[in-house]
Amino acid sequence: MAPERVLDFTAYGAWNGGTAVDNSVFENKGMTFKGNQPVTDASIQSRIGVRTRMAAGPNERIGVLAMKDLLDSGQVDFSRVKLVIGATNVGEDKYDPGPLVIPPYELIRDLCPEALVLDLYAGCPGFNVATELAFVLSLSGLLEEGDLSIIVGAENLHRARAFREGDTSQILFGDDSLATALETKATCRPAGGRLVTERLVRNAEPDFIPLTARAVLDLAGNTKLDGIIVDNQLGQNLWRTPACASRIQASLVEQRWPEEAAKGVFRDFKTALGFYDRHVDCFAFDVMSVGGDPWIVDRLARCYVESGKYTAVAGVFLSKDKQVKVTLHRGEGFLFQKPAYGVVDSLTRTHGCFASFIQFEKEEDDVYGHIDGKGVFLYATRGAKNLLDTLLRANRLTLKDLDLLIEHQANFAMIPLTLAQVLDDGKPTLSDSVKEYIAKKMVTNIHRRGNCSVVSMQRLPYDLMRGALEPDTVQGFSVNSNLPQLRKAKRILRDSVGAGMTRSAVLELQP
Repeated sequence: MAPERVLDFTAYGAWNGGTAVDNSVFENKGMTFKGNQPVTDASIQSRIGVRTRMAAGPNERIGVLAMKDLLDSGQVDFSRVKLVIGATNVGEDKYDPGPLVIPPYELIRDLCPEALVLDLYAGCPGFNVATELAFVLSLSGLLEEGDLSIIVGAENLHRARAFREGDTSQILFGDDSLATALETKATCRPAGGRLVTERLVRNAEPDFIPLTARAVLDLAGNTKLDGIIVDNQLGQNLWRTPACASRIQASLVEQRWPEEAAKGVFRDFKTALGFYDRHVDCFAFDVMSVGGDPWIVDRLARCYVESGKYTAVAGVFLSKDKQVKVTLHRGEGFLFQKPAYGVVDSLTRTHGCFASFIQFEKEEDDVYGHIDGKGVFLYATRGAKNLLDTLLRANRLTLKDLDLLIEHQANFAMIPLTLAQVLDDGKPTLSDSVKEYIAKKMVTNIHRRGNCSVVSMQRLPYDLMRGALEPDTVQGFSVNSNLPQLRKAKRILRDSVGAGMTRSAVLELQP
């Protein structure tokens, strides 16, 4: 019998400081958008929707401040914390070898010294993927009733100087950090299932991505993989964004389907997207565990199978010297027992063939982020329908049935186009439906805070709950027009998209 609840969001801590920086700081610097459009306040607002963004001070560790706020709130018994995840892309210092979660964890280490502590790198969907990880660990019994998980999102791109001077990508982003507590509400014991585990160890130098993909493929054979998790101990942003797991997935797909690769299937956006949706259908993300014990990623992969949500998941331990230990878990008969309330379901999918859309690149002795704006825009708007339809259909819902959609704000212009794909019902009033949905069933703060990357999925419900959002108009769309009703939302979907390229959604239901 399925438990009534398995996982609930319970408390937030936040960094609420910083300085609001308006668009004037980017004007008259010789910067242009594609098409040679000059960067001005008007062009920024028309293309992105951002008026101001929050900038942290140069000496602030905002992840630490968010954790301190959660600690000082008195809402959390930290002795019950069994999992601490740093969900981030760049963090607060692009030269930090990681795990980047260590500074905020130091605040609570003495209160929960036995907690499993790790970073999670899945691009901007990192919070959703971290929530899914806590959900899976609860379903599999690794987390038990009363155990708490903390997810810390911290992106301090001003301090980290993630982009080259003059790169218009920097215009999108603000700094932000939150710490979210989740509680496991029931102890689940997987029963009736059978687990088959295979392992191998290989030296993957010098070309460790294709060699690791080959190792996973040698174990998997013709088995369809549902997921790849890599404990990435390399400690460099060059190998965090995109996650090594997504690159391994892309190489594995090309090695499994060499004829399609030779035909250029994975170099054409529409064809590649369709092929991955039909044949690959797999998540891929990295963690970086504190202590670097190979057992950890092995156990995480196993929990995904024992949860009943997945049947074949690979765990890869990637050491600093690029030795790899690969484990493949196959399961039969494990039953996913969907709870009635709280977090009830989730879905994450990665299209590693598009991993280069958001990546770090070397430039002389430094590294900088690079974003293929056109590619990201295409993936964000065209990749939503398949994943959201799949998740909602499995729960007998449609997008119209939701009370609240929390959508990642990579760029406000993506939102109406994404909704148009998912809401498409062939009616001529679609544009009006999109406008009404944005006004009445969504919240946004990108116009005031900028794209806060992986932290968006924490900031939006937190700002809604504390009354920090206001009705406004962005790019001609009314936003935040139904705030009192949205605070009472019962059917909530969190949807996010980002580096990898990965999309992840979490469904929450309340009575």
